[in-house]
Amino acid sequence: MICERARCIPHATAVRHRRFAAMLGATLSRLLLAVAISGMIFSSPPEAVAAPNWLEKMFSAPQHKVQKQRKKTRKTKKATTGNQIRLPATAPVPEFADRNLLHAEAPIPEELPVSQEKPSVNASDEDRPARVQTPSGEPLDVVPDEPPKPEARPDDPPDAQEAIEPPKPEFRPDRPDPQTLEAEKGDKPQEPLPPPDPRSAVMADPSGRLPDEELACRRRLTELGVKFKEAKSQSDPSGCSMPYPIVLQSLGGNFDITPDAEMNCATAEATATFARDVISPTAKTVFDTTLESISHASAYVCRPRNGTQKLSEHAFGNALDIAGFTLSNGTSIPVELDPPEKNGRFLDKVREEACGPFKTVLGPGSNADHAEHLHFDLAPRRHGGTVCE
Repeated sequence: MICERARCIPHATAVRHRRFAAMLGATLSRLLLAVAISGMIFSSPPEAVAAPNWLEKMFSAPQHKVQKQRKKTRKTKKATTGNQIRLPATAPVPEFADRNLLHAEAPIPEELPVSQEKPSVNASDEDRPARVQTPSGEPLDVVPDEPPKPEARPDDPPDAQEAIEPPKPEFRPDRPDPQTLEAEKGDKPQEPLPPPDPRSAVMADPSGRLPDEELACRRRLTELGVKFKEAKSQSDPSGCSMPYPIVLQSLGGNFDITPDAEMNCATAEATATFARDVISPTAKTVFDTTLESISHASAYVCRPRNGTQKLSEHAFGNALDIAGFTLSNGTSIPVELDPPEKNGRFLDKVREEACGPFKTVLGPGSNADHAEHLHFDLAPRRHGGTVCE
């Protein structure tokens, strides 16, 4: 770093500044010298072209350079005194050693004969560019440009358009052919329809009179203290049928069911009896309190079983899906896959005891469709068999 006048600059920058000042001073000195010479040539007094004093002081060169420049000026004055420099009228033309070269024409290359026979092309020569021989005899590689192909337009005639084939899917041996899958799918026989359920043909008496077994069932419900009301018979072209339904409003013994459930009388009787004999005592044993109500998810629903074409027991009002229980102290016990310890003991006991009074018992763990409710139904089976999972 070089510091001058309270300012520091790098050494390299200072050197460049000094070189630039020296070059500028030398240039101005030459300019002044040229002005002086031109004044002498055109007989002008030297004082007319003299530079101002402040300019000489600003860009003054070192003393030894000034003295050398003065000597040159004196010599120039002596040499040019009395002699006037005259410029030539025309510019000089350079002379050539051989004037014939000025009018010589460039040699025209000879045309090479083109052979009519097509040379044989090897597989290795196809990738090489074509070679052209220059007049000097040196070979030059030339790569011909391929002309761009015109794009087909909708208004062009059909002959002008090129047939564009859609890209074919890549064949993969680890995947089956889509066409083969479609053929197999078409050849695969459809699942045969299940035989019609005989309960679908049972229709209600047009006169509105109840059969004896329906009357007896209703009397038993009344003895249990069950509250219910008669409902309109259900029938559907798909096979759903419930000729003598009732709407269950309570299960007797101060046990409610929410919301009201539409089902056949046999299912209502089995549910009320099971609530009195199993659910309420189990709640007393596990929680030391009594049952207040049962919450259900569905009763009568006209639909087939999930994933099949066979009608569900719900389509005949012969099933009930229980979603949870409420105790008299306000405790709610939802049906779930991983319940707390006390709730789990209560739900497991109810589910275990239901196999017998009901012919089908499903719940969390049976399948994904029954992960949040207990399914109880009275499906008729050969020899009175049961399915409990």
